[in-house]
Amino acid sequence: MFKKSNLLLSITLMMGLLLFSSTIVMAQDSFTYWSMWEKGEPQQKVIEQAIKDFEEQYDVTVNVNWTGRDVVTALKPRFLSGENIDMTDQSGEELYGGLVAGGVAGKMNDVLEMSVPNEDATVEDILISESYDAYVREDGSLYIIPYNFITSVFWYNKVLFNDLGIDTPETWDEFLEMSETLKNNNIDPVAFGIQTDVYRGYFPYHAAERILGKNALNKAASDPTGEAFEDPRWERVGEILYQFSKEGKDLLMEGYESSVYPSPQMDWIMGRTGTFYCGTWIPVETKDASGENFEYGAFKFPTFEDGDGDPTAVETYPIGFNVLKDADNADLAKKFIAFFLQEKYAEQWVEVTKNMTPRAGVDAPAELADAKELLDNANSTFRLYDGVQADQPEWYASVFLPLASEVLLGEINGEEYAEKMRTETINFWEDKNE
Repeated sequence: MFKKSNLLLSITLMMGLLLFSSTIVMAQDSFTYWSMWEKGEPQQKVIEQAIKDFEEQYDVTVNVNWTGRDVVTALKPRFLSGENIDMTDQSGEELYGGLVAGGVAGKMNDVLEMSVPNEDATVEDILISESYDAYVREDGSLYIIPYNFITSVFWYNKVLFNDLGIDTPETWDEFLEMSETLKNNNIDPVAFGIQTDVYRGYFPYHAAERILGKNALNKAASDPTGEAFEDPRWERVGEILYQFSKEGKDLLMEGYESSVYPSPQMDWIMGRTGTFYCGTWIPVETKDASGENFEYGAFKFPTFEDGDGDPTAVETYPIGFNVLKDADNADLAKKFIAFFLQEKYAEQWVEVTKNMTPRAGVDAPAELADAKELLDNANSTFRLYDGVQADQPEWYASVFLPLASEVLLGEINGEEYAEKMRTETINFWEDKNE
């Protein structure tokens, strides 16, 4: 009798909690969402349709501000001044660097446990863990729920490589052999523009990942003593970067010193260069200029025999949602996040935007098949720029990028690169701590 009474009491309490939780969500009949997308973009159209469906199914209102790429910068002062903004979206690095670091972002771990509406699964069940694993903090906190999944790779034209008998390289020596074959056919090996920050930072951080391993760059950037850069492997990183330069192996396209976006990607798509390192958005940006004899292929940054990093590792670059800290309508906003992760919207995302989804079981667009295979076969992943753009943005801008320019222009060699990374890091932290 006692056990039966306890059971009935437990059931009553559980039903009460469920009813209370449901009442909270239903009491929130609207929420405000500032988006990184602009009206008319393919991504905006998919999200807008999901919003309309959500409003209709739950009889609620979503107030959307289609803000554009500067959404984090735009909303932060408004939110801090007291205006309620419930939810936003951006890349993981933008969210962590702009909102998490500023104490504005709310934790999103509970969303993983939520049920996906109209499906018999939780958010954690349907998301590829690699799409957010790298963004889980040491204390277990997570501040992003991804809906778009990006990685960065070397892109090439499969038709061109087949015609020239080039196999995609795995190692640095094979990469150099590929480059020689391209140069022998009057094709510059690598499209590149040093004036564009996103291009300039790719090779230095990838070389560090391959040679020293995950988080090595981030930890070194955070070390005021600069001692991390005394590791001789940093000189090896510098040697690889110097080989890219016109003073080294001359692997970069002619005029890379002054070339700016979108010239490098157009030189590549037109066949003037053999490869281009960029994110998985590039087929969308270049498709109209690709021509009939073009088939998108991708391979990862090469590995090194003396490298200590995981040779299978690739970058993970999610774009996703964050519900801001103490948002008035957090529960309803999180309900929408789970709603948007339904399979039908993931399929629309792939079809309409030609991007990958972090939802398991949904194929990537044909143009991204190679990149998706690299992700599927990776034993580990790492953050864009090893997280330094978000975690140490001032160091990234004042030390990392300028020295990347110097070594990729051939102005300093590998030994000088390692030494300047050490001394400039010491100077940076001394100035910052004054």
